[in-house]
Amino acid sequence: MNVCVPDQAQKLREMVETKQDVRVITVASGKGGVGKSSMSVNLAIALSRLGVRVLVVDADFGLANVDVMLGVTSRYNFSHLLLGDKTLHEIIQLGHEGVRFISGGSGISDLLNMGEDQLGLLLEGLTHLDLPIDLIIIDTGAGINDKIIQMILSSSETIVVTTTEPTAILDAYALVKTVAKQDMSHPIHVLINKCANQNEAQHVMEGFGEFISRHLGKHVNPIGLVMFSHDVPLSIKRQVPILVSSPGCATSKEINQVARALLDMPSEKTSNNILAKIFSRIRR
Repeated sequence: MNVCVPDQAQKLREMVETKQDVRVITVASGKGGVGKSSMSVNLAIALSRLGVRVLVVDADFGLANVDVMLGVTSRYNFSHLLLGDKTLHEIIQLGHEGVRFISGGSGISDLLNMGEDQLGLLLEGLTHLDLPIDLIIIDTGAGINDKIIQMILSSSETIVVTTTEPTAILDAYALVKTVAKQDMSHPIHVLINKCANQNEAQHVMEGFGEFISRHLGKHVNPIGLVMFSHDVPLSIKRQVPILVSSPGCATSKEINQVARALLDMPSEKTSNNILAKIFSRIRR
């Protein structure tokens, strides 16, 4: 496979960077099954609860599932936009916690065959939406192809989701390497999901970052670890995000921490301590 970066992606990246009021984050993975889409949905909810106005774009064209995870029956998707039946503004729908989303549509060949020009127009349209949006999360398909790389390089930054499994780590490295070859300066965060053991996961995270630094000369930001929980697949089955179905569970708290790290905010524990001190002074 010859993955190239169209000039259009670079132009779109410049548009995103000049449009300071909207932050665009792609969520990608080298392979499927690592929990990328679930993380996109739940991060959007966590960010929304922190006061961020979020739009989730399901860019796993033809194989979309963000609307299913949100438990919403989509009336419109990207196919309606491509056919000219609806505008970009009209296919935006509302999910949990005020999170807006655009469905990618499932089993639609027109979406799978979307050309680079069409994708470029779509990405450009997203950066110029006349809506109160602070942050756009683009949930890409799994793997590495021209469309995914174009979306990554058109965004402000990327979260690469992986697990501790060797195949997932190798595929995540291949994705980072491909992006770095095209744009070494593109900011990349790494999130390790479905961790069975925190110490092992931390060791893998540190080793992954060191390996990338040594072999690619690039720094990646370790954004967080999310432990495995049987509550997550259950929440997906019920079509209710884990942050909604079990907001107090360990997994939800870890996702909240990732959201806070993205916003460079204090941890929940620290924040609560600060609030406690403030309230104690008021009581005095």
